[in-house]
Amino acid sequence: VTPAVSRQCSTAELRTLNKYKINILKYLKIYKNCFVLKNVFKIRSIKREDIDQVLKIYNFYINNGFGNFEEEALSLKHFLILYEDILKMNLPFLVAEQNQKIIGFTYLNWFRKKSGYRFAFENSIYVDNNFSGKGIGSELLQTLLTESEKNSKIKTIIAVISSYNSNASIQIHKKNGFSMIGTLKKVGIKKEKWLDAIYMQKILNEKN
Repeated sequence: VTPAVSRQCSTAELRTLNKYKINILKYLKIYKNCFVLKNVFKIRSIKREDIDQVLKIYNFYINNGFGNFEEEALSLKHFLILYEDILKMNLPFLVAEQNQKIIGFTYLNWFRKKSGYRFAFENSIYVDNNFSGKGIGSELLQTLLTESEKNSKIKTIIAVISSYNSNASIQIHKKNGFSMIGTLKKVGIKKEKWLDAIYMQKILNEKN
């Protein structure tokens, strides 16, 4: 029997092994986070008792970011009007829930209120800042599209995305079939900063 030949790995080989080990651990961590999260949060239609949590997330982005062009936090009264209007129009308003906590939401609203735009709607997506980067926004958008396809009045969905730190939102919409339409330059201003508006669009039921 020929004895096994043993030798020490070279420095270059050890570096390669460590590199692969780090990458494997990295991807295992990502997989574990995504798998665990996906199995503990659910997406459902909004309920009246969700409003306080949803409004807290909404106002966080008004106060701390540039994705929402509102400059003043919304009151409960005004947000309830928005909520009731969306439900009256039979448009989807969905939340992501984990352990009875709302961690994100999405909805459709008019793109423009003129009658000629009656088949066009604008989507909004917000994820709790503590849960960003975990794929929740994409899951919300995917479910929103599924629900929208059930409504024959929804022909096209338009995303209006702030140019500031916009890559994640653009990628989420591209992943879900939205096309880049164009950019309106310096149409928004917030905290003395000029903002462009990036337009993306997805047409539903193109035959109709």
